[in-house]
Amino acid sequence: MRKEQLKRFPFLLPSLLGTMVFFLIPLGYCILYSASGTSGKFTFVGVKNFAALLNSKSFQRAFSNTFLLMSLYILLLLLIAIIMYYLLDNSERMLSFFTLISSVMFLPSALVVNCVKMFPEFYSAYPRATFFLIFLWKHIGIQLLILKTAARGMDPAWSEAAQLDGAGKLRIFTSIEIFYLLPHIKFLFLFDIIGFFKMFRESYLLYGLYPPEQIYMVPNFFFNNFENANYQRLSVGAVITIFALCVINILVYKAGEKREII
Repeated sequence: MRKEQLKRFPFLLPSLLGTMVFFLIPLGYCILYSASGTSGKFTFVGVKNFAALLNSKSFQRAFSNTFLLMSLYILLLLLIAIIMYYLLDNSERMLSFFTLISSVMFLPSALVVNCVKMFPEFYSAYPRATFFLIFLWKHIGIQLLILKTAARGMDPAWSEAAQLDGAGKLRIFTSIEIFYLLPHIKFLFLFDIIGFFKMFRESYLLYGLYPPEQIYMVPNFFFNNFENANYQRLSVGAVITIFALCVINILVYKAGEKREII
């Protein structure tokens, strides 16, 4: 068995080197730099940089806005997708329609922003609602496509047996389908986190470097510090954000783990 593993190692080596060069080494350097002083040489200062940044009002606003809006928007998006999944059928025509509207996700940000700018009073007065509508517009199609495609792998005998016992459509959905789809819903939650951070492009094109306080988020904070060459605060903020995202990923992964029995 060990000889077989050694034979596979050369094929895994390029992936391992790529992961180290493009992810692990830069991440390690970022962590070291975040704990160093502002002088040219590396001087370990412990958590002083973290304490200073956590006391910064701009970072507090960016961090709280990011994780509050991210959680709210993703939960609303998933809720709308689940409701639409329940109301719409699973026909080939409907899957083709979902495939079509999921292509909105790949539209250039400039085109999306130009569509939004047709309503200047709305996006100026309601930046959070505008941000959510763009997020919903770009991601609802792919959510429905993944859920409907995943549902096709469910054994029809389960719902047929439930129907014989007198269960209706809603009962079958809440007792069988939702638990079968739970791993896919958790995947979509993590997938939507990536999509949420990509929304910085639309935010920048609509509101510039300094958007309204309601939607001033971590990507804006990063971009501004990068532009000002403040790499110390940038590294500290990146480490804090990575840690928070890791905690969220673990919680989402563990959520409902005992109920995934199908």
